[in-house]
Amino acid sequence: MIRKVFIATCAFVLTFSGNTAFAQSVVMEQDVNKDTIVRNFGKNRSHYIGTHMSVGILAGQIDSDSVQLKDAESSRFNWGIYYKARVSNVYSVVLSADYHFTQFDFTTPEDTKYDRLNMSDLGLDLANRFNFGKRGNAIGNYIELGASIDYTVHTKRESKQVLDDESLDYKSRKVEFTGLRYVNPLNYYAHARLGFNKFVLTADYRLSNVMKDNVGFNLPPLYFGFRLDMGG
Repeated sequence: MIRKVFIATCAFVLTFSGNTAFAQSVVMEQDVNKDTIVRNFGKNRSHYIGTHMSVGILAGQIDSDSVQLKDAESSRFNWGIYYKARVSNVYSVVLSADYHFTQFDFTTPEDTKYDRLNMSDLGLDLANRFNFGKRGNAIGNYIELGASIDYTVHTKRESKQVLDDESLDYKSRKVEFTGLRYVNPLNYYAHARLGFNKFVLTADYRLSNVMKDNVGFNLPPLYFGFRLDMGG
């Protein structure tokens, strides 16, 4: 009887000890693996993908007496997705694919309600980003210098004239032209940006002419904007 009890007790102790040791080894193995994972993706890590959206206004004036822009009414909207590769703690390379919508509002005579040119562009942007200040795993503060190329996918010139003529059966006349052949399909830009995490001030300068030479006028090359980085 004593022998059977002894054998049963030893078996219980060995079984309990084996289960405990096995459980401890699993926990230790999981914790070690978790601690040794190398994370390369993040806002301040080797690789990061984010999106941004910005709005801006065109600065300056057309260098022509026949066509003028309305003051501070011409605007540009931008949405894009970007990839950031961190080269060092202070330097990163940024590649962005963007969609731009630009509206140029021209001055009009009294009987014309509006006269505008709309352009939709797809662009590629390559930039050098220089970080400064402490940021942890965040985008942080930076200065960015880069260049881009845009391809125009759609153009429209539209105007609306108000008619004060009782002999007509209508009070206004709207005219639209699309697929404008006098607009250059490719344009090149240089830009500078000052970022404070998700809030960014932008300035873009067009290095090419929007209009072809036979048109006789061009459009302002400079615009200022505000960008919101959705990943900030």
